[in-house]
Amino acid sequence: CIPDAEETLDLLLDGFDIFETKIGYKFIDRSYLLQAMTHASYTPNRLTDCYQRLEFLGDAVLDYLITRHLYEDPRLHSPGSLTDLRSALVNNTIFASLAVRHEFHKYFRHLSPALNEVVDRFVQIQHENGHCISEEYYLLSEDECNESVDVEVPKALGDIFESVAGAIFLDSNMSLDAVWHVYFRMMAPEIEQFSRCVPKSPIRELLELEPETAKFSKPERVADG
Repeated sequence: CIPDAEETLDLLLDGFDIFETKIGYKFIDRSYLLQAMTHASYTPNRLTDCYQRLEFLGDAVLDYLITRHLYEDPRLHSPGSLTDLRSALVNNTIFASLAVRHEFHKYFRHLSPALNEVVDRFVQIQHENGHCISEEYYLLSEDECNESVDVEVPKALGDIFESVAGAIFLDSNMSLDAVWHVYFRMMAPEIEQFSRCVPKSPIRELLELEPETAKFSKPERVADG
């Protein structure tokens, strides 16, 4: 219902051909790419919805693809190791860091000053540490990272890493191979690093150290006044 929709799409995606070259995928329907990079605050885009539906899809696609890859690894990881590997590789924190490493943030469209401040700070931190991804850091939960004084992980960056996966999945006629071709190249160093030395969750380490005595109990409920 928007006049000159194609012209508007080209205008909103000005410069995105560089991003397509960078990730190694050329979109057939570029409106998927625009949607994947659009935050709810970005009102100039009246052509597509924001990224949230594509993020939901991309999250499921990446979860499956990474799980399949880990399961087929010739090292034949144990069930516990598979769980720890997937937890270390499939989480918003590592996705946000990879989004910065591959410059997703440069094409993220939003008009939120608060979000802009958090993203700029996170990008600066990533540049300063050389985009290094350590297993200890990425075993932290999202809440733990957000509560940290030194690191505040903008969830939106991890979300667009997933939403672009969803966009590629739909644009490629639901080809899992097309998505994995793009994302394995971006994630290969961390997949190999963690697969060589599987990061254990703190709970699993405690259980292995004291299997007989380790106990976990729910916090007691405070009675209503």
